[in-house]
Amino acid sequence: MRKLFALLGMLVLVLPVLFGATKAANVTDLHWVTRNDAPIPFVRMVFSLSSPVQATASISASGTSTTLVLKNATLAGAPTSIMMDDGIAKSATLSQSGSDTVVKIETPKAIDVEDLKVFTLKKDTVNNKPYRMVVDIQKKGVAPRENYYGKKPVAPVAEKATAKVAEAKVPAKEPPKAEVKPAVKVVEKSLAKPKANTQAKTESKAAPNHPIVLPTMPEKPVPEVVNYRTKGGIGGKTIVLDPGHGGSDPGAIGPTGLQEKQVTLPIAEYLKSILEAKGAKVILTRTTDVDVYGPHASGVDELQARVNVANGNRADAFISIHINSFSNPNVGGIATYYFDGSDQSKKLASAVQGQIAEHSGFNGDRGIQPGNLYVLRHSLMPSILVELGFISNPKEEGHLKETSTRQEFANELAKGLELYFGG
Repeated sequence: MRKLFALLGMLVLVLPVLFGATKAANVTDLHWVTRNDAPIPFVRMVFSLSSPVQATASISASGTSTTLVLKNATLAGAPTSIMMDDGIAKSATLSQSGSDTVVKIETPKAIDVEDLKVFTLKKDTVNNKPYRMVVDIQKKGVAPRENYYGKKPVAPVAEKATAKVAEAKVPAKEPPKAEVKPAVKVVEKSLAKPKANTQAKTESKAAPNHPIVLPTMPEKPVPEVVNYRTKGGIGGKTIVLDPGHGGSDPGAIGPTGLQEKQVTLPIAEYLKSILEAKGAKVILTRTTDVDVYGPHASGVDELQARVNVANGNRADAFISIHINSFSNPNVGGIATYYFDGSDQSKKLASAVQGQIAEHSGFNGDRGIQPGNLYVLRHSLMPSILVELGFISNPKEEGHLKETSTRQEFANELAKGLELYFGG
C-alpha cells in the first residue's frame, strides 16, 4: 500500500457532506486525548464547530503528514498549534487558507488509510454541545490486543470475609494503561460517513416511559467496603446498570452507522423498568447521551466515574452493558466478562450468560470469560460486563437496531439476575 501511495504522490480522501453543510462555519475549539484503552492506542482530536462543514483528508506520500481541509470554515477561537503524543500523533497546526481551515497533523511513523478514522457528531442542544468533527489516528506498528480481557491483575486483590460481606475487592494502586474497555473497538477502512440512523427517532417513543433523573452520588465518601447482598430474591436489592459509552464517545460503529451508545442505553432503560417492577432499586450511570465524568475525559476518569456510581450507592450488583466489535465482520456471538478474583462475580456472570447466550439471530455462546477490566476490577460488589453481540457483524447489527431485540435482551438479563439472587 505504501508503494501505491508513492506512485500517486498524495492519497486524497473526500469526507462526506456533514448534515448538508452549506453555510460558513467557525472552528471554535480543539481538544485532544490519547486513548490507551482501545485494542490499538490512538489519539483523538475533537474540533468544535458553529455549523456543519464539508472536509477532505489527504495522507502524504511519506505517510507521516496528514492534511485535513475544513471547507468554508474560519478559525475563531481554536488554537493554531498543539503538541500531542510523541508516539502516535506528535503535533497539529491549524491555518487559514482563503475561506478554508487547514489542519496538518504530523505522525512519528508512516500511517495508512486504515490508521485514520474521521466521523461527525451532531449538535446536542440538551447537553449544550456544538457540532463536532472527530479525528482518530491509531498507533502504528502495534498488534491489536484482542485477548487483553483475560490478563491477570498486576496487584493482588484483597478480600475481606465477614458474616455480612461475601467479598470486597481492593483496587490496584496504579492500574495499567492498556486494560480498560475499548472506546473504539475497530478501525474502519473507510472515511465514509455512516448512514443516518433513523431508528433513533422511533426508539425514544418505544423506550420505557419514566422520568429521566441523572444518577446522584451520596454526600458520604465512597466506601472501601460494600456490604452487598447475594441472597433473598431480587426485591429490595440495589442494582447499578452502566450503559456503555455515551456523549463524546460513540463506542463501536456498525457497517450501516449504528453506534454502540445508541444500543446500550435503551437496553438499560428497558432492564431498569423490568427490575423495578420486581422490587429492585435501579440506578443508571447515565440516563441520556452524555459522558458520565465529562466531555472528552480520559479513559480512566470516565470509567472511574461509572464505578463511583456503583460504589457510592453501595450496590448489590453492577452490570455494564456493551456491544462487541471486531475487524472480521463474520465474527459474532454473546459473551459475559467477570473479574478473575471474584467468585461472586463469576457466579453472576454464569447466571446471566445462561439466559442471553443463545439469543436468536446471534452467533451463539462465547461463554463467560475472566476480564481484568477497569470497571470490574474497581467495583466493590459482584460485577459483570456483557457483550450483547457484535455491531461489526452486519446480521447482528441489523438485529440490534430492532426494539424487540433490545427488549428481549433486557428480559433475559433480568431473568439472569433473578437466578443469581435466588428469586
